[in-house]
Amino acid sequence: MENLPVHMRIAMLTPSNEDVDSRKAAITALSSKWGKLTQIADILAKAEMIAASLGGDGQPAESLGMEVQNAVQKKASAFLFTESPLEVGICAGVAALSILQEPHKTSGWTTVDVYSNALWSSLGFQPPLQDEKREKLRQEVLELAQKRSREAADKVRERKAVPDMADLTVTLEEGEEETKTETNFKKASGATIEALRRNAALDREELDFLWWVQLSRSRLLNRQFASMPEPLRLVTSGIEAANQLRRLPADLHYELVLRTVEDDPEIDLPELIEIIGDDRAELAGAVNTTRIAQHPTIFPFLHALSTGEAGGVAANEKRKASTWAGRALLEAGLNRMCENGLMKL
Repeated sequence: MENLPVHMRIAMLTPSNEDVDSRKAAITALSSKWGKLTQIADILAKAEMIAASLGGDGQPAESLGMEVQNAVQKKASAFLFTESPLEVGICAGVAALSILQEPHKTSGWTTVDVYSNALWSSLGFQPPLQDEKREKLRQEVLELAQKRSREAADKVRERKAVPDMADLTVTLEEGEEETKTETNFKKASGATIEALRRNAALDREELDFLWWVQLSRSRLLNRQFASMPEPLRLVTSGIEAANQLRRLPADLHYELVLRTVEDDPEIDLPELIEIIGDDRAELAGAVNTTRIAQHPTIFPFLHALSTGEAGGVAANEKRKASTWAGRALLEAGLNRMCENGLMKL
């Protein structure tokens, strides 16, 4: 929020104190409202609209524009988003920054985790903007989303210390017909069992992933990774790696996906889809194509994989095969976690 006066100059040369204060109040209300969303589809839709307002021509979706307009008008009644569409991106972007600064949770999969990964994926596929002021805000949101996603993936994999069980008490109550026995076993053992379950789940994930790495064989395509062209090998590894995980991918998983990098050719998305060729159906069958179709800018690679179509400026940008592998891991990991809804893992 401290950079809001700077970002306000995207839309106006000399914003007044009243301009900044009214937008600050709107951003506070928006970030509070958006941070309380609990339905995965709603969070993804909001992240997609935020990312779109930060990139491209800056024209926001009408629903996002009206939402920002209603929030700003509580302090600045003359504001209309149609007359200042770039301000929608400013308010939405700074509200996203506020959400992403919330403390990490150790329970696994929260609203902020969805936002951070969805914004990272969507903004990371956009081409850079020529407008330096807008690009600065876009990069600020992208970098924080990426940073928070990586930190959360490591934080959630920290093992918990297993506490000793509390003292067990047994209470006997004598009645007319029988003696009733009550204990505090559940309360006394709850923290210990919860820590053991969490640590066991993390151990299981680690063992499953390492066993998959040792196999060096694609379960989806039913053949050795070494027999595939490098771009196909790397993106297939990214998708399959995500399927082994119970939490979002961390840097270590990305490094293991890239363990077979050799030439690392630069290709665009249409070229990548052509290289994947007849294997596209098998790979697309490993992800939720319905969700991907609803949010193509969050899942651009998986959307092209499922439809066979790759269009747009960003799709024609040449990227290294290792970069496409990282995107496959990010998108497939996010898509897989969305299957669970918000929950403790």
